[in-house]
Parts: sequence; C-alpha cells; structure tokens
Amino acid sequence: MSYTYTPKLGSLKEFLQRIKSKKLGVPDRVTTRYLVSIGYKSSNDRPIVRILQSIEFIDSNGVPTQSFNDFRTAKSKQVMASALRKTYAELFQIYPDPINQSNEDLTNFFAQKEPSKKKGTLQRYVNTFKTLCEFADFGAVLVTPKVEVKEAEKVVEVAKVTTQLPSGVTINLNIQLTLPATEDATVYDKIFKSLKENLLS
Repeated sequence: MSYTYTPKLGSLKEFLQRIKSKKLGVPDRVTTRYLVSIGYKSSNDRPIVRILQSIEFIDSNGVPTQSFNDFRTAKSKQVMASALRKTYAELFQIYPDPINQSNEDLTNFFAQKEPSKKKGTLQRYVNTFKTLCEFADFGAVLVTPKVEVKEAEKVVEVAKVTTQLPSGVTINLNIQLTLPATEDATVYDKIFKSLKENLLS
C-alpha cells in the first residue's frame, strides 16, 4: 500500500479541528479549490485532500463519506482510530500500539514501504501519522447498534413464508433485508412496523 503525507502539519491539524468542532460545514466535495476557499492557499496544503482520501473520509471524487460525518460527532476519536487501523493495517500488525513506538521504528516501517524516499520524506510520513493519531482514541471501541441488528435477524427469520397450494405444490418465500446504517432507532422501528402491517400480518 502507498501512504501519503503532508509537509504542512499545522494546516492538517487545524483543518481536522475545524471539521470536528463544526466550525466548517460539510462541503459537497473536498478539493484544492475548496481548500483555497476556506483559507488553505499554499501548495503545501493540497496533500490534505490525499490524506482524507487515504483514511476514507472522502471518496475518490472528494465527496465526504459517512466517516467524515461521524468524525463530527461525539465519537470522533473512535472514528479516527478505526480509520487509521484500516489505512495503516500493516503497521498495526507489526506494532499493536504504533503510537507508542520510537521514531526510529516508525521510520524503518515507512522506509520498507517506500524504499525510494529520502530520510526527510520518511519523517514526514511519521509526522503525518502522529498528527492523525492526535485525533484518535485507540483504547475506545467503535460500537455499532446491536439491538437493531438482532431485531433485523428476527425479522428475516419471521419473513420465511411457506404457502401450500391446493394442487399440493409448496412455495417457500425467503425475504432478506439490508438495513440502512443509522443510529436513529426510529428508522428501524418504522421498518419493522411496516413489515408487520404489510407483509407478516
């Protein structure tokens, strides 16, 4: 995997803080033009876009993802930790707690992945990783709603319908649902209610 870095850590840190604190809204796309419009005019600010793509806060077109939106909530540190564990998966396989490793250990890791890079550039990889880690809590676990999932499983099980026709032919109907990812329990309640009224009754 190819990693990315920024030579201007201050801008990256400030941008993430402004997003997290909601001092900035959610743009339609995060591009270099967008960065310029909010004050990041230096060419050294442009890597912010690539970094956000690498941690999947925006897609390849610059459109903010669910992780971008979740980073703006109370679980921002868990969201960033989850993103970093995925982006730097190989690093976490070697060092379960890479943030507590020495600068030399981290530099050696990036040197193996980017053998053509000079020492100064490798240090930028390390510094970028450490800056992102400032917004993460690796001790916290990003929990997805469990009650809703269990209820969803029950609905799928109940929605197995067997019909016996007069001719002796049996029809088995198995309905499977893919529920939307949301923390709003009312969304699931409405789905279950609609199923009960229109399908299972």
